[in-house]
Amino acid sequence: MRFRLALLGPLCSLISLAITWPAQASAWELLLEDENLRVQQRPYAGSALNEIKGVTHVKASLNAVMALLKDARFNQQWVYRSGGASILEENGYAQAYVYGIVDAPWPMRDRDTVVRFDYRQQPDTHIITITITNFPDFIASKDDFVRVPDFGGYWELRPEKEGWVAVTYQVYGDPGGMIPVWLANYAAARSVTKTLQNMQPAVKHYENARSAFVVDTSME
Repeated sequence: MRFRLALLGPLCSLISLAITWPAQASAWELLLEDENLRVQQRPYAGSALNEIKGVTHVKASLNAVMALLKDARFNQQWVYRSGGASILEENGYAQAYVYGIVDAPWPMRDRDTVVRFDYRQQPDTHIITITITNFPDFIASKDDFVRVPDFGGYWELRPEKEGWVAVTYQVYGDPGGMIPVWLANYAAARSVTKTLQNMQPAVKHYENARSAFVVDTSME
């Protein structure tokens, strides 16, 4: 299995010009809350772009959620405005460098990015964390795209009772360009929201997924 652009969902709509912002951390502001989704935002230190955090719950095993997140071929079926992804380099199961394309709405130019995903699972709680780190210079930029200069965050998968997994998706970024900040912040929040809303139906495709690298209490 391979890491994939699902980890980059919000990037698919973050297109803006960074502006100086106070460095101190700010409180989270609630944007949306329903029975199974909570989305918040706060200013990201150093720019006027917002950091976005979404939390949802999916009825699935840890293996199923990981299989979904690592399936590059299925990426465009559920990640908001995904333009596809390819694996540049893998270091075992736990690390991969991924090239991703952002299908930006017209008239904006599409973006591309290179990030590294690092996976780890806590041995006691079995919580899985996948960190997202930007590596824009890992490969040469391409004339058809605007290379994203800054992007990062994480996924957290927390196993719960009765076969549920609490999923946290938190990201920030400056994808470059001259699109107004307010539009980029709106698009980023929409991307996190739509991607997490699509997760439950998408993960059903992986009900039988198994991996020797994932400890899954729901399958014990």
